[in-house]
Amino acid sequence: MTQELPKAGAVEPYPEPDADAVRDLLLDWCGAEPEDAEDAAAGLAALDGEARELADRCYQSIAADMGGKKWLAWPKPPEAHPLLGLYPLLAAVPGMIRFHRERGVDEDLSRRLLTDVGEKLRLNRRLHGRAGLDVANWFTGHVRGALYQLGRLQFCVEGPEPKPFVGVHIRGEGGPLTLDAVRDSVEWALEFFPTVFPERYDGPDDLVFMCESWLLDPQLRDWLPERSNIPGFGALFDLEGPGDPAGNRSDLWRFVFNRTEDTPVEELPRDNTLQRSVLAGIEAGVPWRNRSGRLNLARLGL
Repeated sequence: MTQELPKAGAVEPYPEPDADAVRDLLLDWCGAEPEDAEDAAAGLAALDGEARELADRCYQSIAADMGGKKWLAWPKPPEAHPLLGLYPLLAAVPGMIRFHRERGVDEDLSRRLLTDVGEKLRLNRRLHGRAGLDVANWFTGHVRGALYQLGRLQFCVEGPEPKPFVGVHIRGEGGPLTLDAVRDSVEWALEFFPTVFPERYDGPDDLVFMCESWLLDPQLRDWLPERSNIPGFGALFDLEGPGDPAGNRSDLWRFVFNRTEDTPVEELPRDNTLQRSVLAGIEAGVPWRNRSGRLNLARLGL
C-alpha cells in the first residue's frame, strides 16, 4: 500500500505542523480531550525519519486529490507511531478550508466536520488504552472536501461519475437518531450538494443516498425495544444484497461495545440497552450483518 502513495514532496511541500499547531487544532477545532492533544503534540517529536517521510507521502496523496471522492487508501500506522496519520491530516486543514470557501461552505461547517477527529481519538483511547488514530484514512474524505456533517448525519460524495451517489454515515457521538433529525439532515443535503457541487448535480432529483452499516440489519428489529430509533432508521432504506453471511464482528465490537475484535464475548460490556440486545442476539446465534441500502425519500416524506 505504501508504494501507491506519491513520493515525498511530489505534489507540494509538506507543511508539517509543529507541536503548538497540533495542540491548538485538536483543542480548538477538533474537540479533542486535553490528554489526546498533549499526547499528539509529544508524539510529533518522537517521529523518526522514516515515519516523517511516510507522513509526507500521506499528505501528498491528499494534495494530489483535492475535491476527490470518498476517502483514500492509506497504510496502517507503524506500531511505534499510532498517531502518524493525524499529522498529515492536520497539515491539510488549511487546504480544506480554502476548498470550502471556494465552494461557499462556511467556517462553522468546517469546524463541525473536524469534531469527528476528537471523537475518533476518544474511541481509540477506549479501544487501546492510549492515544491513536487507527482510522486516519477515513478523514481523507473530510480534508479533501468529499464529506460533510449536515446536522445528525454525515454525507460523502462516493460512487461513479458523472453523478456519484452520496454515502450516508452516522457518528457515534452525533446524538439521538430520530426520524426528525434524519429528515432535517437529508433535507439539508438535498439543497447542499447541488449548490456545492453544481458540476456533479443539477438539483435534488440527481441525488441518490446510499448507506452500508450494521444499523441497517433488519434483524435488530427483533431484539431492540420498540422505543429504539435504530430499527426506524434502518426501515428508511431499500436493502440491496444479503450482507456477509459470516456476520459482522468488527463493526459491532468497535461501535457497539467499544472493544477490540479479539475481546471474548463474555468480556463485552452490558452497560446499555443496545449492548444487552446485541449480546442477547450473539448468544442466541444471530449472525449480525452489515447491510447496504438506498434511502427511500418517500418514507421521510421528501
